[in-house]
Amino acid sequence: MKYKAEIFDKLQYLYEVTGFNDHQVHCVIDLENNLDESVMKEAASLLVSVVPILARVYKNEGRNSYWEDVDSTDGKDLFTIVYKQEDFDRFTFSKTNEEAGPQIKICLLRSDRDSLSIVMNHMVSDGGGFKQCVYLLADIYTNLIRDPDYKPDYIIDGERSFKRIIKKIGYFSRLKILLFGRKDNNQSSECEFSLSQSKEVSPFIVTHEVEATIFRKIRNRCKSDNVTVNDVILTAYFRTLSEFMNMNGREFDIPNMIDMRKYLENKNFTALANLASTVIVRIAVTEGERFSQTLHKVNGLMNEKKSDYLGINTFLKLYLLQKIFHNKYYSVLQKGLKNPKICMTNLGIIDSKKLLFQNSPTTNAIMCGSIKYRPHFQMSLSTFNDRMTLCVNLYGDKSDYNTISNFLASVDNELKSFADSSRQ
Repeated sequence: MKYKAEIFDKLQYLYEVTGFNDHQVHCVIDLENNLDESVMKEAASLLVSVVPILARVYKNEGRNSYWEDVDSTDGKDLFTIVYKQEDFDRFTFSKTNEEAGPQIKICLLRSDRDSLSIVMNHMVSDGGGFKQCVYLLADIYTNLIRDPDYKPDYIIDGERSFKRIIKKIGYFSRLKILLFGRKDNNQSSECEFSLSQSKEVSPFIVTHEVEATIFRKIRNRCKSDNVTVNDVILTAYFRTLSEFMNMNGREFDIPNMIDMRKYLENKNFTALANLASTVIVRIAVTEGERFSQTLHKVNGLMNEKKSDYLGINTFLKLYLLQKIFHNKYYSVLQKGLKNPKICMTNLGIIDSKKLLFQNSPTTNAIMCGSIKYRPHFQMSLSTFNDRMTLCVNLYGDKSDYNTISNFLASVDNELKSFADSSRQ
């Protein structure tokens, strides 16, 4: 059976075509002890049966692209066991094959304390949906440990279109946003992060953990200063980028991803979909400017945008593109697509209460987005039990890896300076 591909499915596919990223999302979970590998294999199999799009294959036919059911396979590409860290890392940096399926794959690293790596095709879902899938995998595994004959009595295969969010907004409000709203969308920029020009590149993910004590201080400061944790992280990112790119007080943009599920009345996991949009913050960091001054600018702009249906503009423009150009919208989209050179995504808190594998507690978990192609640069972050991890994913070389490691350490220093100061 065939299923229409949604516009965000096609957009993610085009990100690979246009050299932006490899359209995958990644999760690494560290466990306190060992999992039952046979049960985890069965849990992975049940996951793709419960969420059918994970078992489908993608047929690229431009505007008429679709997903298609396939005969069940032996599952060898779905679940893998490795015994070496380098094999585990190689898996984490790898890609799914949308044309062959499945759209998710799971790797178990066997050691004194096991780890799981999960890679999913970004075409089927954004980070918010990915998080729901990971929770569901843990839940299925736990139920199988308790009852080996467990079979989920539900299917998650509902509406995947972003139009269900637009439906919540009245016609005149839509018109007002299109005519007078802020024109947030991904766009190219003249500003680039300095990366190598080497032709010998490989995929990697650089991670940097912010101490839990620092994160808790940041969270407490945010409450007293009436700003968000995301405002503070974005401020640290702006300040560090401005220094590394030698901006000298010039303005530049940072697109920031937003989970649009907040507009849904029913936030239950009923469909795996891409429901993320973008908000763009544009400021300059002047020489000698204090952290609090930069934060004031970032927070002020974010508050303005939040009062005006944050993120909806992008959805409305894509909806209008389909309506106006109809048969030609895919070619218009492909020709007009401008990939941002600099961006940020906050995947938020990974809920430790939902990431429970029976008899094997989770000690840490990290989620991050796609691996970027130069010259594109993105910092992502996720938080588990007050441990915030900064990530940059790139196809680059060793010098890029070292540059990025230094960059993330500088972002951390900015965050520490905010956390440890009474007022700046």
